[in-house]
Amino acid sequence: MDNQATNKLKTIMIFGAGINQLELIKAAKELGVVSVVIDPQTDPPGRGMADYYYQVDGKDYVTTKRIAIHHRIDGLVTGQMEKPMRLMARLAEDIGLDFHSPRIVEQCLDKWLMKQAFMKHSVPCAKGILVQENESIKIDQLTEYLFPLIIKPRDAFSSRGVYKVESESDLMDRFIETRSYASNGDVLIEEYMQGREFSVETITWKGHTTIVQYTQKYITPYPNTVEMAHLQPAELSNGEKEYIAKVVISGINALEINNSAAHSEIMLTSDGPRIIEIGARLGGDFISSHLTRASTGISMDRTAVQVALGVQPDLCPNKSNYSLIKYFDLPVGRKVQKILSYDELLQQPGVVFAIIFTQPNDIIAPITHSALRPGCILVKADSLHEVFSLADRYTKLLSAKVILG
Repeated sequence: MDNQATNKLKTIMIFGAGINQLELIKAAKELGVVSVVIDPQTDPPGRGMADYYYQVDGKDYVTTKRIAIHHRIDGLVTGQMEKPMRLMARLAEDIGLDFHSPRIVEQCLDKWLMKQAFMKHSVPCAKGILVQENESIKIDQLTEYLFPLIIKPRDAFSSRGVYKVESESDLMDRFIETRSYASNGDVLIEEYMQGREFSVETITWKGHTTIVQYTQKYITPYPNTVEMAHLQPAELSNGEKEYIAKVVISGINALEINNSAAHSEIMLTSDGPRIIEIGARLGGDFISSHLTRASTGISMDRTAVQVALGVQPDLCPNKSNYSLIKYFDLPVGRKVQKILSYDELLQQPGVVFAIIFTQPNDIIAPITHSALRPGCILVKADSLHEVFSLADRYTKLLSAKVILG
């Protein structure tokens, strides 16, 4: 299928018009695909880029389906978020589009169902138990586990409610907060895995999975597990990459992800790689939209649009750079007075992307989950030393644009 000719007749529905979907909307435009974009916000950043824009509540299935039928859409796609995936699966099933089935989406959003799929197919992962909404923790359930342990909500995201707990009393103290982040009150308690943490960015096309890039993660000190930096390519030997790839692909197959991007989180332990979880979607934290393209030249947003439309994706790398996204923190408890312009920073050599999330009058909170990070910058360079040096220098300059009271 010719990208410039045939694709002009195609129409895709994009869920989300926020900053995380801008590159997705742009990719559709570059492919000559008509974009029908829906978002709950009145005037999100991507509204002006869309060929057609509709403000639709994220739970409004009837309106979403009516828009999809009106525009005779050929595919569905979203970027860096999971909230619309259940609705997308239902819509795809109703109108006959290629997308994850509702069963597969549920399996990929529900961390307990995911773990059961991994265990059924002998995919290495953390052992764990489920404490349901109407249950309390029974310590005798944990007799085969040693502290420290990890607790997490069954279906939350962005590290909300995820803690490392060191003792029975620590577990009890954290449990109520963790439960508050779960939609149904269910909590997972898992064995603690020690090692280096990575993510693997993949595209699966007609059942064949291609590893696009390996990403090295840097997280906050425990008890939280918030990601504060991502490096590409990860510092891994060829043998480690092969071992990780084998485990990741087995996890993707266990979840029955067939035509989709996936973002797999993995821990490289002394016993080998073990899956933490897999998202049947593009990776967040600008990994798919900016970081991977900066290191490989591959636009995962472009490939996601192509796969959604049944087109063989462009997966040939044309770059070999180091890229690094680094988030910054600020003194807790201080009030944000104003945000200075950082436009000139975007023009500096090596800078790919930068953003400040915090707003005037915000009170800086401890970074207990991803949404509380004040801002970030993404850089690229030819060497590992240079990419870290640029990130450190520019992060300091960017954080100085936040004037605190």
